[in-house]
Amino acid sequence: MRSLGLLVAGCVLVGVVLAPGPAGASTAELVQQIDGLVRTFPGGSGIWIGDPLSPSPLYTRNADTEVIAASLYKLGILAEAERRVDAGELHYNDTVVIQDEDITEDGSFEDAGTELTLDEALEAMITISDNGTALALWHILGGANIDQTLAKAGMPDFHIALDDSEDHTATPRALGTFLTLLARHQLVSPAASDRMLARLGRQKINNRLPAQLPENVLVAHKTGNLAGLVHDAGIIYTKSGPRVVVTMTWDAPVDDADAFISSIGAIVYSAILEPPANARFQVPRSAVIAETGGVARLGVPITNTGTRPWAAAGVGSVGLIWEVRTSANQLVASSPRPQTLPALLPNQTETVQVSINAPQPPADYRVTIGLTDASGNALAGAGAATAAFTLRVHAPYLVAAQVQMPPVLHIDEASLLIAQWSALAAAGSTSHAVTLSWRALDPRNNRTVQQGSSALGTIQPTASGTFFVPFVAPSLLGTYRMSYELRENSLAVSETAVATVTIYGPRTYGGDDERPVPEGLRYSPPAPTPTPRFEFPQIRLPKPSLPNLPLPKGKTPTPSARP
Repeated sequence: MRSLGLLVAGCVLVGVVLAPGPAGASTAELVQQIDGLVRTFPGGSGIWIGDPLSPSPLYTRNADTEVIAASLYKLGILAEAERRVDAGELHYNDTVVIQDEDITEDGSFEDAGTELTLDEALEAMITISDNGTALALWHILGGANIDQTLAKAGMPDFHIALDDSEDHTATPRALGTFLTLLARHQLVSPAASDRMLARLGRQKINNRLPAQLPENVLVAHKTGNLAGLVHDAGIIYTKSGPRVVVTMTWDAPVDDADAFISSIGAIVYSAILEPPANARFQVPRSAVIAETGGVARLGVPITNTGTRPWAAAGVGSVGLIWEVRTSANQLVASSPRPQTLPALLPNQTETVQVSINAPQPPADYRVTIGLTDASGNALAGAGAATAAFTLRVHAPYLVAAQVQMPPVLHIDEASLLIAQWSALAAAGSTSHAVTLSWRALDPRNNRTVQQGSSALGTIQPTASGTFFVPFVAPSLLGTYRMSYELRENSLAVSETAVATVTIYGPRTYGGDDERPVPEGLRYSPPAPTPTPRFEFPQIRLPKPSLPNLPLPKGKTPTPSARP
């Protein structure tokens, strides 16, 4: 029986990340273009094209037709070898010896007796499709064992020959399943998937799927060809996310088959496809506040911006996930599982309550939320939208404070500020010297235009009190939002409050240095309202009513002469 010896060797493995991309319209154009290619192709073809994050393929043709796999069988050998490496049964520095039975007339690049490490053998088998190393590993691992691993992973139609009397066969669907699991980092294990993706990304035979693509496009793939057969199967990392492409052809000239496969690669790469689900999130513009180790809870209005309705559960349902990263982009927390979103029709909106676990160290963090499909696969790589906001994590507050900030201030002049406070349990049994830290925010864009601090005093444990302190207005003119909190050294010890203030020019026009004050911002106290004069009521006396008396008859007397 053949066995593996031990040698010391090192290897560097590079992981492949599913990168997000833009969302687009539909798969109709993709289907139409590939159908046109198939109609003009002079041979037969089996095709399977899929989005790893979608449960259904984007395009299939003869997907369940059993085809001789040619060198695509080496994918099965790769998976079985990586499974054993993961299990500790094999190691990359184990020795593989090429035997006479491993040598073929075409495609073997080593002589009998050549010794390679397992890592070197896998590299040659995949990147240059070396037959000698592939047959050596097939003999060592055993076709039945490889078949069992593939069947257990959900690919019973990917068959590795048990001996020289039969062929290796596969259906396009089985190979599509293999590569979909690989793209999802679910084949064998996430670590094994990363290693296999990195190795397939170093492929040297690139005259098919990658032939018409830009040089910087990553394609993790494996080719295969025998007389009358030309294949290529892999993952193309397109602008709108990874796409699995399996093309198996038969009974066509090699040049025609190469051109056919490369054209399919170009069509898939250029097609911008709609993700399985998409959304618009209305996240807070200002920082969400949370205590270290606590939970930040917020309501997020979410709109279904896709063309498909969301189901409440099962197939067609959509989940929400989140992650928390530091300013250095280090991942520090993520959702333990997707949160199932409510059933929504296209363009329908509903507010969803989201709970975010706050990290321990006080700092500002960036929280990103996004969608998953019903299986929990993140959809950002397929072009689904994400949204981000700031999570401001603080140590437990020491004091509850209510600050009365004057609504009218005068540039560079002091006004009375009153701060009422009560010590909280976190203040412990020691006193704390605190200051008022403030920021003047431009109300148009919420940007800080000036900041500073003012000394307040000392808070005593289990006590409460009031600080009366002068507050010198910033060197600004206009209306601003003042954000402020109490701090001990540089650490916030109270909640942040916001008040709107208007800062006018100096109370004395021009000031000591005769600075001009813009007319619109010069403070003019309102003119006093004059006290209304008291009006006495008008009294109207009735005219006396005299009786009609008869006038005396006779001569009118002559008036007496004046003395």
